[in-house]
Order: sequence, then C-alpha cells, then structure tokens
Amino acid sequence: MIRALIIDDESKARNLLKVTMERIFPGQFLLETADDSEDGLLKIHYFKPDLLFLDIEMPMMNGFDFLAAIPEIDCKVIFTTAHDQYAIRAIRYNALDYLLKPINPIELKEAVERYQSQRGRKDTYSRQIENFFEHKERTLAITTYDGVVFLEVDTIIRCEADLNYTRFVLTDNKTFVSSKTLKEYEDLLTVHNNFLRIHRSHLVNLDYVLKFKSEGLLVLKDGSSVPISRRRKEEVVSRLSVRSTAVHS
Repeated sequence: MIRALIIDDESKARNLLKVTMERIFPGQFLLETADDSEDGLLKIHYFKPDLLFLDIEMPMMNGFDFLAAIPEIDCKVIFTTAHDQYAIRAIRYNALDYLLKPINPIELKEAVERYQSQRGRKDTYSRQIENFFEHKERTLAITTYDGVVFLEVDTIIRCEADLNYTRFVLTDNKTFVSSKTLKEYEDLLTVHNNFLRIHRSHLVNLDYVLKFKSEGLLVLKDGSSVPISRRRKEEVVSRLSVRSTAVHS
C-alpha cells in the first residue's frame, strides 16, 4: 500500500483530488489530507508518505517554503497549482512533476504512473530538488526511457523532434532521447538567448553555428546541416548577423 499525503488549503480541491485518486487507483493508496502547510508539516512526520501532492499557493507558507522546511525529503512530490508560470517553468526545467488545476484525471493517472515506475530512484530525485532550489538553470533535467538525465545546457548543440519525443545532440557526440516534445524544450531553452527554433523539427544552440548557407541550411560544429523554415529565415539571419561566430557564405 502506497501512502500519499495531499496538502491543499482549498477544501474542494483537496477532497476532489482524494476522491479521484480513490476512483482511479482503488485499493492502491492509503490517502491522508492536510488543510495547510502547518498541518502538513505535522502529518508528514507521523504519516510518512511515499508520495506528496503539494499545492504551491498557500497562505503563510507556500509549497516551496514547505519543502525547504523539511530537512530530508524522503517522499516524491507532485506539485499542484492553478497558476504561477515562473514556478512551473522552474519545475519543468528540473523534470519535476506538476498538475495544473483543475486537475485532469488523465494527467493525474499519468503523473502517478510515472511515480510508480521511478520508485526507489532517490539519488536522482534528490538532485532534481537540489537543482530546483539552487536555480541551476544551466543544468537541464530530461526524462528518458531509463529515468532522469542531467545535461549541461552549454553542451547541447541541437534538439530534434521525433514525433512526440526529442533527441538531444551534445558536444561529446552523445545523444539522448526525451519523452517530452520539442515545444516543451523550446519554451525552456529559448529563455537563454543562444537557443533558437529554426524549423518545426529543430532547435539549435547558436553558439555552435559554423555557417549559414544561402539555400536555407545551418551547418553546425558537429558537422550536421539543419534546415531553416521559410518563416524562420529572417529571424535566423537577424540573430546570426550580430554573432561573431557566424560565417556567411
């Protein structure tokens, strides 16, 4: 029996999540609830959950302050929130799970199943949490078939869409395939000025551009040639024109 604690100051949201969990996973979870962070701190010590559903926006102590108040995190966390885009971006950057309110039962099922498939990987999870609190946005955590992999952002040459997956090509000739879409990584990586979506299937690190070819190709330092879509060509030329690493031909 998996022990799960739901912490949310909104009774409707708290009770709905509990009922939905009981319906989707009958007999699999022992569920407990807390109506604020103070109540949650008490219950997390005596209930000792394996999984924590944690609301981000709560009075007095928000979800992140709550986690910071726990010396050692022995349970995995699925954040729940109705807004706060900055927090969501930080969570996604570290491949931590979250659910947007109102919670979709299908997304809830997928999040819990991811937790079930990764139970026992405490070292990886601890690093995800550490990265989150230290705001290490130069390290991107990606979800792969084998679990979470941490990539130094500066070593990413390009990302390529593969249906609903994304292939990362790195400077050491290694590649990793993530189970997330290219759009998700575009939203995260273009915060850094050196990344640009140049095609529906390609996101590149402009630091690794070797040559812009007039026929609509970028040649990268790993030897690959990546197509530029027509509607992106003007932006690519503009961005490259101010970068000393670009060589035009």
